[in-house]
Amino acid sequence: MSKGINLNFSNTDSPLTGTKWVNMSREKRVHLVKSAIDTFSSSSDITVIDAHEGGQVSIIINNSINVNERGTFLLNLEENLKCKIDNGINIWHEAIGDKSSLRNLRGIEVLS
Repeated sequence: MSKGINLNFSNTDSPLTGTKWVNMSREKRVHLVKSAIDTFSSSSDITVIDAHEGGQVSIIINNSINVNERGTFLLNLEENLKCKIDNGINIWHEAIGDKSSLRNLRGIEVLS
C-alpha cells in the first residue's frame, strides 16, 4: 500500500438516488429493475419484492445458485443496476429459511 492512500471506506456515505428514480412510482421502479435483471441474467429466476425511493431493492432468488457463486453474482448484479438505472441502488436479498432437511426431520428450528 502506498503512502497517502486511505482504503477505509467505512465512513464514506453511500450514493444517493437521483430525482428520476425518486419521482418514479414504486411499480415503475420494480418493473424497471426486473427488466434490467432479466437482461443481466435471463437464466436466473429472481423476484423483485420492492424498490424503495432511497435505493433499497429487495429481491428473492428463486432458483438455486451455488454458494461460492452467489456473492459474486449479487455484487455483479448490483453493479449492473447501478450503471444502468441509478447509482444509489442497493440490493437486499430477503431472508431465507433453514433448508436443511436433516434439521427439519429432527424438529430443530433455526431462527435468524
